Amino acid sequence: MLNSWGIDKPRVHVILRDNARNMVKAMDDLEVKSVGCVAHTLQLAVHEGLLSQRSVIEALATARKIVGHFKHSPLAYSRLEDIQKDLKMDVKRLQQDVQVRWNSSLYMLQSILEQKRALSVYAADYSLPATLTANQWTLMEKTAEVLAPFEELTRDVSNPTASAADVIPAITALKRVLSREKTTDQGVRTMKSTLLEAVEKPLYSIATLVDPRYKDRFFTKSDNMRLATDNLILEVAKIERAASEEPEAAEPMRKTPRQEASRSLGSVLDEILEENQLEARSIMLHGSPHWLLLQPGFSVPPAPLWTVRDSLVQCPRSLMRKGTGSHLTG
Repeated sequence: MLNSWGIDKPRVHVILRDNARNMVKAMDDLEVKSVGCVAHTLQLAVHEGLLSQRSVIEALATARKIVGHFKHSPLAYSRLEDIQKDLKMDVKRLQQDVQVRWNSSLYMLQSILEQKRALSVYAADYSLPATLTANQWTLMEKTAEVLAPFEELTRDVSNPTASAADVIPAITALKRVLSREKTTDQGVRTMKSTLLEAVEKPLYSIATLVDPRYKDRFFTKSDNMRLATDNLILEVAKIERAASEEPEAAEPMRKTPRQEASRSLGSVLDEILEENQLEARSIMLHGSPHWLLLQPGFSVPPAPLWTVRDSLVQCPRSLMRKGTGSHLTG
């Protein structure tokens, strides 16, 4: 593939792939660095951790029957619409899910939960192909609460401006959101462990450190921080040794629109940054990486900073580009 495109292997920084074992083996055999698609990792975490539980599967199956009843019966939907109007609720249709897309299951749950009162009134007067128990209603509420930040994160990492630098901060924020859920559910614990496995690659730690928005603010363990900074120093030394005497061509500045903080994950990211803003750094580095970590953070994505003056970001531009330029989804 690289030969057909005329790409020399030394020019390959990293290859984005899915998480299939044959793809992992192919990249290892090719002897190139690779990272898995983060959106695919999130999908695996959701399915293995939550949607594979029997109680959740049964609740979703019941919900599908209810939604399908209104989808296939104009009379039933008309009656539900009248009830919504009588209850002074917004007239909305229930959303059917597609089983291979977990986010559509979330949208179905949210639409049913929103219409709980209307559905209860309907069930008192008319027949339904299935009914939800009180425990299933509670389970659906908890499932929707757990899935919502995953859906938000999936949208964020699918953004064209998302990079490898966003992974560790996003997962750290997601773990904090999940820890606030008052549940001892095994599925949630499985989701957390799957996510932790996804951020162990050095590429993510280096990318996070050189991103001026995050730097070392999202490393929750000192050992992880020490390993990340060691990897950064090694990478800087390697780049400086291999640096060409020919200066790099400057890239044109591109304006990136400032994005509003998203719901729960965005607020938690800001919260973590605030907590760590004034903390003294226990890990001391020498040279440009140390200088970089001590500088104030920026709220914009790193791409426009690749071409700013050297006094602003004293880190090799090639490292900034390599670390923060790796996309998360294919």
